[in-house]
Amino acid sequence: MILFCEDCGKKNLLNSIEFIAGKPVFRCSFCGYPSPYHFRPQEVRLIEKADLFFKEARSFPETLGIFLYHKELGVLKHDMPEILKKADLDFVGKNLMQSYMINQSWLGDVTEMALFVADKHMVVKLMGDSLFIIIACKSAILPRTISEKLFQLNAHGAS
Repeated sequence: MILFCEDCGKKNLLNSIEFIAGKPVFRCSFCGYPSPYHFRPQEVRLIEKADLFFKEARSFPETLGIFLYHKELGVLKHDMPEILKKADLDFVGKNLMQSYMINQSWLGDVTEMALFVADKHMVVKLMGDSLFIIIACKSAILPRTISEKLFQLNAHGAS
């Protein structure tokens, strides 16, 4: 994705974004200026609610970690074990997103996907056009309260 710097006007190939004071920005590769990155309104609402949802999801002992993955930008926010670096999460997120998209192309009514890896379960849910939430948990089925909260987040984000 190519974006233009607000300060110097140069073209930048967008590799990643960072959050400064809760706002998404990309750093210009020429002048270093932090230009704002604008998400779709639905994605903005989901990202704003992410921290609260992460906290609620972490209150369940079944939850090992959780992260938001954007189709083009990679990992946006995460609450995963420290042993996993951002590059690891980008790799996992990319592969899970691709698996989800392949399943979606064959079975159009797929709304979430669960994957069993070692003794862990990864639940992938599409939360917008290009935003996924991925939850690592100890059981194959998310606790009902988390599933209901995900449904509410997605329904409110779509309005």
